[in-house]
Formats: sequence, C-alpha cells, structure tokens
Amino acid sequence: MPKVMLIIVALILMAGATRAREDDSDAYQVRMVVWRGCEEACKSFTHFFKSRKLPVNVIVTDVAKDKSLLPEVKQLLLKERPDLVVTWGTSVTRSLIGTIADYGIGSGLGDIPSLFMIVADPVRAGIIVDHETSGRPLVTGVHNRVNETVQLKHIFEYQPIKHLAVINESNAVNSHQNTQKLAALSDQLGFEVISLEYSLGADERADPAEIPLKIAEAKALGADALYVGSSSFNLENRQSYTEAAISENLPVFSAYEQMVRNGLALMSVSNSYKNVGKLAASQAYEILFKAKSPGALSIRALERFSVLVNMQAAKRLSLYPPLSIISIAKIVK
Repeated sequence: MPKVMLIIVALILMAGATRAREDDSDAYQVRMVVWRGCEEACKSFTHFFKSRKLPVNVIVTDVAKDKSLLPEVKQLLLKERPDLVVTWGTSVTRSLIGTIADYGIGSGLGDIPSLFMIVADPVRAGIIVDHETSGRPLVTGVHNRVNETVQLKHIFEYQPIKHLAVINESNAVNSHQNTQKLAALSDQLGFEVISLEYSLGADERADPAEIPLKIAEAKALGADALYVGSSSFNLENRQSYTEAAISENLPVFSAYEQMVRNGLALMSVSNSYKNVGKLAASQAYEILFKAKSPGALSIRALERFSVLVNMQAAKRLSLYPPLSIISIAKIVK
C-alpha cells in the first residue's frame, strides 16, 4: 500500500477513534453548571481543552447560589442532551444528578453522562457508593478535599487545640456533613467541636454582618481556633471573617487555600482548585474521546496537597509556625 494511502488511513482511524470535529457545531457539547461563578476549577477545566485545541464546546451556566433555578436548568439539559454534563458543587450535583436514594444506580439526567467536581463529600452526600467508584453507570467525578484526619493532624502540629469552632449556614448540606466528620474524629484526636450557625433571612441566606458576632460567641464559648472546612459563605466573606477572627485573637485554619492567599487565615491544608479542574477535565477526556463509560472510571483524587501559611496572620496572632510546618509549607507574605 502506498505510503500516502497509509497516512490517510491512519488519519481516518485516528479521527474515528477521537471523533475529531472541525467546527463548533460538530464539537462535543459539554454543559457545566456551577454554584457560584466560574472560578479556578471551572477555568482550568475549559483551559484543558482550549490549550490542546480539542473540539469541545464548554458552556457554563451559573445559578449564582439560587437553588430555585436548578429544576429549570435540569429540564433544559434534558431537552438539549449534551454529550456531557459537569456539575460544580454539592447542591448543584444533588439537584441535577440526584442521589442514590432518589435514583438508585440511575441518574436525574437520564442517559446523559455526568461528572461532578468540588463536592465536599460525595459519599455522605449520597452521590456515589464509596470513595473509589460511583456505583452508577453514567456518573463519575473527582475528589477535591484533603482527608479531614490529614488536615487536623497538620493543624494540631501547628497548634494544640482543645476547642475547635465551626460556624456555618444551617441549610448548607456540605457544611453540616463536614461538621459531622469533625465530631466523629473529636474523641480519637482529643478535641471538642463548638458548632454555631448563622441566622438565615427570608431569602434563606446568612447576613455577613453576623460574622463578627458569631466569632465573638465562639470565643466566649472557649474556642481556641476556628475551622473553615466547607462553607461557600465563609469563603466568599473571607476578608471580614478572618479579620474578625484576628480581632478575637483566634487563628483560622481552613481547607480553602483562598482563605490564606486572599484573606488572613493562618494555615490551609488543601488541594488547588486549578488542579482539581484539570483532573476533572482529564476524566471528561476519557468519556468524550475514548468512549469510556463514566461509571467505569474511578473517582480520582489528586496525589499531593498543599500547606499554606499566612505570615501576616502569624505575626498579628504571635503564632509562628513550628519548623515541622515550615519545612513543608508554602509561605504567603
């Protein structure tokens, strides 16, 4: 067979294997639904395909923390039938994909493949059967959280803590699950959880003005430190939250690196959202270009995590990190 013909055959086979598409109308259609804007994970996901010039058209829908929009979004997705739906956050994922209790091994999106990310605890949320597999043929996802035991061991290595306070919205499912995890670990690790909740307004949202009041209450109840493990509200209000904490001489430890980089949290033990988005995109690649069934893919997790320390916070609190933390941490000045 002539060499030119061999090359043409190879190209045809390659195109067939990857379903390569030349224009936007023929590209894979991916719908991403996010809870609070297209942040680092969302941007990293879309960049994965753009930087490789892969024929994937990602359309992002932001519900801006309004749960009432999700049923309408779900109906739109069922009508449009994209090649893949990516859900960002616990509330979005539970509303669109649904739980095992609601759908068994099925999905709220019918036969549309789906992939979740930035879900604090997909097992406790009822989305997957265990931390390795979804147990649902059309559902997969990625972990974004560093294990709570690992987080706490690093926190206690920085500062021994007997009373750790958490302040969350009462209607935040992932926050409630995170607090339950801390409580389950409290006896084993020898600390007490002080759990407080913000008041909710008529719109079922907390008022940022209540942050310093609740932090003062935590201090009065004997808190040695504050922990922000899974709370969009505290993350969004990180400046006022961490300033109020320092005013009460309370260090803030967090699972969000943004609390350290863009706030005054003392330390975070976390995974980069940018890396989580890239990991999710690699899962999407397997589904779109290699025709893998979502349920056949493992629920992947990043192999490394980062420890960040905010030295400005350390100075204001007179709480400098021990050498064991300095040796592994990235210092934010």
